[in-house]
Amino acid sequence: MSKLPKIGLDIGSAAIKLVELAPISGGRWRLVSAGTAPKPAGNWIDSPSTQVAVVNIITKLAKEAGVRSKRVATALPEELISTHVLEMPVLSEAEVGQALLWQVEQYIPIPVDQAVWSYQIISRSSAGVEVLLAAASRSLVDAYHQVVEQAGFETVAIETELMATARSIVPAGAATEVVVDVGAKSTDVGIVSRGQMVFARTIPTAGEAFTRAVESVLGIDSSQAEQYKSAYGFAESYLGGKLNTAMKPVLAVIATEVKKTIDFYVSKHPGESVKLVVLSGGAAALPEIVKMLSEMLGLEVSIGDPFSQVDLDEKQKKILLPGGAFYSVAVGLAMRPD
Repeated sequence: MSKLPKIGLDIGSAAIKLVELAPISGGRWRLVSAGTAPKPAGNWIDSPSTQVAVVNIITKLAKEAGVRSKRVATALPEELISTHVLEMPVLSEAEVGQALLWQVEQYIPIPVDQAVWSYQIISRSSAGVEVLLAAASRSLVDAYHQVVEQAGFETVAIETELMATARSIVPAGAATEVVVDVGAKSTDVGIVSRGQMVFARTIPTAGEAFTRAVESVLGIDSSQAEQYKSAYGFAESYLGGKLNTAMKPVLAVIATEVKKTIDFYVSKHPGESVKLVVLSGGAAALPEIVKMLSEMLGLEVSIGDPFSQVDLDEKQKKILLPGGAFYSVAVGLAMRPD
């Protein structure tokens, strides 16, 4: 592993986060710098003017945070990536790669000459090989390269948000766990087994749906709804339980889809079981969400701590730990091996 610091850059749907880490002894990291800023509304990938605004925000954020490295790892949104688990005959890694060269167009919704794709072998048995295939449009990958480089940095890696999140919040030797990353516009669900992502999907229900539900039930504007949501979450003792009543059906949709994902995976892997769900993303900080989601799933739910492998000084702890799960993607990206 390189001993050089690296920046994890998470261009989320609502905010841009960056974290700079330097590796130290014992498999731990030292936080060099961190920061966040709101992202401009709209689709920056296909809008040159919004792309310029994103570049300017990254440049300003890096300057204010005092970053030292020029090396950036960033992540593509899960909802813009096509992922599939493929079952193949018993093949060597080289043979898997060769076979996919001829077959990949069958599995991705993008013309193969317009796609960037990669794979990893997730399991082997006497019956065959399981392969996780991920593909994205070349134009999407190019857009991420461009904003990083126009902001004055070097792109050293691009991966998926879920892979980065899992790296930061799931211990490498852990048994099968489910990562549920609740963002602003979508919820990403990933199954991690023995430190490796083995299944991933996206649910189009997330933080903004909670806000809209509060707006509707309380008859208030989105700004006020966002404040109430963040301050009181699912606590039944505030506002006569109206917030809980408003948001519970939205969480139930997410819980149902998470349960379907777990059931599907377990049905394909007899003998494996999931006992822990690790919650990440901005919504992980909502009061009482862990208790509520645990009751809905019938499983233990915990909030992932992306800084569990990172040494922070007292000032950094005070600023970052209360909303640590918000930085899961950025931390995981900065931890990515070279």
